[in-house]
Amino acid sequence: MLSINNVSFTYESGSPALSNVSLRIDDGEFVCIVGHNGSGKSTLAKMLNGLLLPTEGTVIVNGMDTADEDRLLDIRRHVGIVFQNPDNQIVTTVVREDVAFGPENLGIPTEEMIVRVDEALAAVGMESYAESAPHMLSGGQKQRIAIAGMLAMEPNVLVLDEATAMLDPLGRRDIIRIVRELHEKKGITVIMITQYMEEAIGVDRVIVMNGGQVWMEGTPAEIFARGDELRSIGLDVPAAVELREQLKEKGIADAGDAMTLEELSKELCRSLLNT
Repeated sequence: MLSINNVSFTYESGSPALSNVSLRIDDGEFVCIVGHNGSGKSTLAKMLNGLLLPTEGTVIVNGMDTADEDRLLDIRRHVGIVFQNPDNQIVTTVVREDVAFGPENLGIPTEEMIVRVDEALAAVGMESYAESAPHMLSGGQKQRIAIAGMLAMEPNVLVLDEATAMLDPLGRRDIIRIVRELHEKKGITVIMITQYMEEAIGVDRVIVMNGGQVWMEGTPAEIFARGDELRSIGLDVPAAVELREQLKEKGIADAGDAMTLEELSKELCRSLLNT
């Protein structure tokens, strides 16, 4: 679905953001890209549908080169991006109309568009705000609307560029749940850019960015097992993983590969029963 080949990018200010990055993301894959501020992860996100073009290298989306201006509309139909600041994506004065804006511009028939809008609003828990004015909503509510607008377009690839950053922990969990369900039910490819390591639990692959380069990649278990290396670049492991490692180091219990508090409690009970 996505092929990033030897991509480098330098901003007009002369600041290099990406250096010789190569990645392949397969159709239907759920990938989490993590990194501290300035690691290049958001610049990479903007490369995925042609919002930024590489200084060097190529980005290929379903066989289409993002540098080909004639294919940009098709590329952006395939790849939808939700950004951190929802105000940058809200364009109308009524919530329902805003969610419908994308599908309408894609030429989706009215009856189908109405269904998509209703389902998208329900998915993010905002159906009761359908007739509200977006500017009257809180930051977290605006982000839900921005996400609903992208869900209504049903892209093949959904990129979340720190899209949960303005939500409280409960809101973040809800959005992640929604995105996981979308991935599982529709087979959509998901690329999640985040600094919250907990959001990487359960994905197919984690890619760690540092200094504009791919620093490491692997399954969540493989990445979280390298906690000291992650901390050396300003990242951390999920709280349950850190607790698991501390218990193991102190010889209290071995909780296996548990990555959530629920998994940790089950592994601890199993470990203690076997002693």
